[in-house]
Amino acid sequence: MKLTEHFDSSEFRCKCGCGQGDWLMAPELIQALEELRELIGLPIIVNSAYRCPKHNAQVGGVDNSYHTQGMACDIAVSGMTAMKLAAFCEQIPALRDGGIGVYFARHFVHVDVGPRRRWRE
Repeated sequence: MKLTEHFDSSEFRCKCGCGQGDWLMAPELIQALEELRELIGLPIIVNSAYRCPKHNAQVGGVDNSYHTQGMACDIAVSGMTAMKLAAFCEQIPALRDGGIGVYFARHFVHVDVGPRRRWRE
């Protein structure tokens, strides 16, 4: 189901195949990603969004992860560095006020609509 002009609900489901998650995503996160997509002008790849507790544990996610609450996504843009993507994320109010983590080696950025935090790995 189409959620915004550029995002479909299937992009936010748990990657384990359980089929959970798209309806559990925080609307403010989906809207922030749409704003980011419009700002960048390039497709955003959603590597990971909702994670069921079992899948979250399998991928080494922390207990009570924002992914399990539908409040986080790991994203990338083809041909763009994670650092540059994070700089764009800082321009979107809901992301700027939430968590932004840059994962250099794996070339993605974690964004969430939890409390403001920053980290780099």
